[in-house]
Amino acid sequence: MDMDAYKVKEIIGDNPRFRSPFCEPCSYYIWKKGDENASNEEIETYFRKLKYMSDNIERFVRQAFHPVFYEFYGVKQNRIRSPDQMCQELMVDSFVLDADTETIGCCLSNSQFLFGHYIDCLWNDNWELVYSYIC
Repeated sequence: MDMDAYKVKEIIGDNPRFRSPFCEPCSYYIWKKGDENASNEEIETYFRKLKYMSDNIERFVRQAFHPVFYEFYGVKQNRIRSPDQMCQELMVDSFVLDADTETIGCCLSNSQFLFGHYIDCLWNDNWELVYSYIC
């Protein structure tokens, strides 16, 4: 279920670490098995978690980023000087709540140096990083 872009924008504001919620395809949504709609409680959980990530985005990006990602074949190193700069310029391309587990899936990218590739991340319901890998 795609989330209300205006509500997402209200939460993330003009934070450059987040992709615009008005871009297509929608990258802010709740994932549910089957064709069920999200409940009001799940929608509230989504926005609460998005707000928490927005307030703590620097910590979450640093947590998910590994300096070895800079060596990935898909990184255009002529457009980015170092692993530190790469980490500082990553942005949230998607923010997805799995309604069944309350985990957060997130893709980090930047089309300037990582076009067509991204860092896939997953946090559990207690905001502990489960994994992050580049593809």
